[in-house]
Amino acid sequence: MLSIIYTSAVNLPAIIEEHRVWWKQYLTDFVFVLICWTVAREIVRFCRNKFPGAKNTRQRVIFLFFITVLMTFLEGFLIVAFLNFTQYYSLQFTLFDFFYTSGLIMVFSLMIVSIYELLYSLQALNLLAMEAEVLKRENLQAQLESLKEQIKPHFLFNSLSTLIGLIDEDRERSKKFVEELAFVYRYLLQSNEKELILLSDELAFIKAYYFLLKTRFENRIQLDIDIRRELLQQHIPANTLQILLENAVKHNTLSSEKPLRITIKAYGEHQIEMANNLQRKVPTASSTHTGLAHLASRYKLLQAPPPEIFETHDQFKVRVSLISNSAL
Repeated sequence: MLSIIYTSAVNLPAIIEEHRVWWKQYLTDFVFVLICWTVAREIVRFCRNKFPGAKNTRQRVIFLFFITVLMTFLEGFLIVAFLNFTQYYSLQFTLFDFFYTSGLIMVFSLMIVSIYELLYSLQALNLLAMEAEVLKRENLQAQLESLKEQIKPHFLFNSLSTLIGLIDEDRERSKKFVEELAFVYRYLLQSNEKELILLSDELAFIKAYYFLLKTRFENRIQLDIDIRRELLQQHIPANTLQILLENAVKHNTLSSEKPLRITIKAYGEHQIEMANNLQRKVPTASSTHTGLAHLASRYKLLQAPPPEIFETHDQFKVRVSLISNSAL
């Protein structure tokens, strides 16, 4: 390979006239290729660690190109300097030899890193497609589980039982109960067709849902909502707050002496926090504990920060992110 470099320089008679021992030439070519391949492989490894995955392909390719060009000139300088210093050949290499050698190294190195990058990018894209498929299945499963939670027969049965008790006692309140129950089920059916929903709509649903719970449990449950007006037009995965509210009711005891106190408030600029006093029920066989897991899967699918869970001896908190309009 080096023989091609130097014998092609017709304007340098000393290079043309030199006769080299064949084994020296083959040894030089072998070392030359080995150095180029080793350096190119390390450059690729460094760039992959710095900019991993399919999402960073553009940054990785740009960085890969510039660092390969810089290393090319360094390699060319070291090779020419080494050959001159050791007098491995009888002639002295010139500046022309340095640029010519560096150019050949650049072509060879770019071919190597391009092959590595092509294979890596294809693998990363396949992995990304597989992850998207897994997330899609998880989202469908989350929607299915959410729908199951929403239309559980026992919820409708409890609601109807509460309504029967109201009819004879307070007709106006029973009428209000029917209206809120219809609103809740209409919202649940419509929201299953949407990924995101306005926070204002979700809160309107939560108030109706809480009315049903309050009518049933009376002073055994309390809910306070404190959300800034500017957050109401941001989005949230449909039924997020309902899942959290249902989770609090499902896993805690409710009594007049120790009511379940739930608060929904803004946390920071783009989060909603739901907190409740912790008074856990004894675990039952029917409890699947999958609500929060499915909620985390939905946020993962939206590429948004997952829910944050905090638990102390007397309080349980969950913080969920809002999706701003600019992110849609």
